[in-house]
Amino acid sequence: MFKFSKSQKRFLGLLLTLAIPIALQNLLTCSMSVIDILMVGQLNETAIAAVGIANQFVFMFIVIQYGIHSGVSIFTAQYWGKKEMSRIKHLSGMGILAGLTVAALFSYVALILPDNLISFFSKDEAVVRLGADYIRIVGGSFAFSAVIFSFMCNLRSMGFVKVPMVCSMVAVTFNIVLNYILIFGKWGFPALGVTGAGIATCTSKIVEGLFMAGIIYGKNYPLAANFKEMFSFGRPFLGRVFTTCWPVFLNELFWVTGISLYKLVYARIGTESIAAVNIVTTIEEFMFIPFFGIFHGGAIMIGNSIGAGQKKTAQAYGQFILITQLIIAVGAGFLMISSREFVLSFYNISPATYENAYYLMLVSGLIFWAKTTNFTTIVSVLRSGGDTQFGFLLDLTGVWCIGVPMAFFTAFYLGLPVYWVMALVAVEELFKLGVGIPRFFSQKWIRNLVTV
Repeated sequence: MFKFSKSQKRFLGLLLTLAIPIALQNLLTCSMSVIDILMVGQLNETAIAAVGIANQFVFMFIVIQYGIHSGVSIFTAQYWGKKEMSRIKHLSGMGILAGLTVAALFSYVALILPDNLISFFSKDEAVVRLGADYIRIVGGSFAFSAVIFSFMCNLRSMGFVKVPMVCSMVAVTFNIVLNYILIFGKWGFPALGVTGAGIATCTSKIVEGLFMAGIIYGKNYPLAANFKEMFSFGRPFLGRVFTTCWPVFLNELFWVTGISLYKLVYARIGTESIAAVNIVTTIEEFMFIPFFGIFHGGAIMIGNSIGAGQKKTAQAYGQFILITQLIIAVGAGFLMISSREFVLSFYNISPATYENAYYLMLVSGLIFWAKTTNFTTIVSVLRSGGDTQFGFLLDLTGVWCIGVPMAFFTAFYLGLPVYWVMALVAVEELFKLGVGIPRFFSQKWIRNLVTV
């Protein structure tokens, strides 16, 4: 019988202390899009396609915000290991400035050009109209989301993982109640359908941002800084952070743009295809939730260890995380495949959409382990270790040299069904596995960023 050593037990205990609240918080955050899709899914598949396409733009915004703030939090984790508080407050200010700049650009598109945005993905007039109504409303919450991401990523990097979880719990509660009231017209309110889902999501994010700021400043967490403390950083320090962070930002930007092109291809195949993809993507995101706790909890521990000068500990943590997530991922993929009929029974969809979703879930379940392993390697290990440029180049090559060309070729030249297109796009995951794992064992990814 396999037994853990004392050091492995300590590691596992600390990992679970961090991972469980992070996983629960991601469950709550992810459930907002799941709830929107499930509730509007009771209307028709046009509504599913519209909200799914609109949420792809929201997803782009979220991923880019994550790129900004996860890059900054690499330094936060290492400075927390070094116990240097003033730099952490500077990092918070940098992240908020960068996040709000991006939020302004996305808000402009969502508020001024929503029809152009949705029509880029679908030519169905009903889908464009509903999607534009939804994204125009949700775009009003982007500034709040930028601040939420800054606080959330930095709090996590210091080990304060329960605060984001509690705030997400409040937001999801608001979202569920408001969705029920506004989509279906309950308690004397008119039935607003997709527009009601947009109002519920926007309101929930605003409430979450205000609640999180209230906790941080009310309980005087390390991020509770005034304007001067956040923005008094010098140009040399800004340059040093930027040098490490720009590959993370570009990594997320190019990755999410590639994923959006996949969605564009799926949408152009047909409304039934994109509706099925939206359903399966939502399910896959839900399955990823436990792994986000492992990804981010492991990244915190690796970053803190490197900041404290413990290189061997960081390597051991990385190896343990890779093995742990792989075992769980294989089981999760099997669960996705075996539960297809049960899960799809909750959706009011046509036979063609059902068939596409049924086989897409098979593809997703088969490649799930590869996706989680690549995410662990790039985000938990390489990124937290400061090896951001290698991670960027690995993702860039996989998505843009393999995935995107494969999607266009198989869909528009070969004319394959959407599930075969997704299956062949997954070749990029195998490529990243073959390059990323050797990089981990080389230990070249371990870089102390806070020694100067």
